Amino acid sequence: MTNPRRPRPFRAIGVDRILRLAGDRRIVVIAPHPDDETLGCGSLIASAVGRRIPVGVVALTDGDGSHPGSQAWPPAALGRLRAGEMRRALARLGAGGVAVRRLGWGDGRVVADARVGHLRRQLVALRAGVVLVTSDADHHLDHRAAARLAAAAARSLGLPLIHYAVWSRVLSESRGRDCLRGAKRWAALAHRSQLGTYITDDPAGFWLEPATLASLVGGRERFEQQVGFRTRLDGGHQLRE
Repeated sequence: MTNPRRPRPFRAIGVDRILRLAGDRRIVVIAPHPDDETLGCGSLIASAVGRRIPVGVVALTDGDGSHPGSQAWPPAALGRLRAGEMRRALARLGAGGVAVRRLGWGDGRVVADARVGHLRRQLVALRAGVVLVTSDADHHLDHRAAARLAAAAARSLGLPLIHYAVWSRVLSESRGRDCLRGAKRWAALAHRSQLGTYITDDPAGFWLEPATLASLVGGRERFEQQVGFRTRLDGGHQLRE
């Protein structure tokens, strides 16, 4: 199903407003890969936990495609490693007890593996009050697919949808003071498989350059509330139940 109307603009929204939107229900962060939750909204998660607002994280993939050439870390082992890194990062944000759901979709294949009904059931089970997902302005295909998937699931449940920026924030060179950046940096360092020093047998594998990590950790997190919805995924794939 496609929406024939052009989506309306995004609207910037602050952390306090997002926390109020949750009411007495959960803030649910949808992460296409382990580390997106930390890099995109780690400070928000820490703020929510500090105010005793329940949080849930849904990891669409285990991020097992980041180092395809590694012999020491084949996909299954890498996926387990990255899932553990997510848990460690959340604990460093003071959020070690939050609900985490792993869907196990293919890294780089969210477009093909996406199921709206599956995600919708996760949101219901978590008692979501507001949904956060990566921005469709991010250049990664999984991030854009996650945005469209979450839009369809949130709309079907009448839930507000907030986009958080990861790569698009780096590209815009956003800067600003974040009072929780110390905790966020400590949490980001838990994702050691992505820092270029832990998995050393795949030079072509993904790694966060120091300048990029500094921007994501030190810059102000950016959130936008989606006012219009699109339900068609990139590449012509339809969202499926």
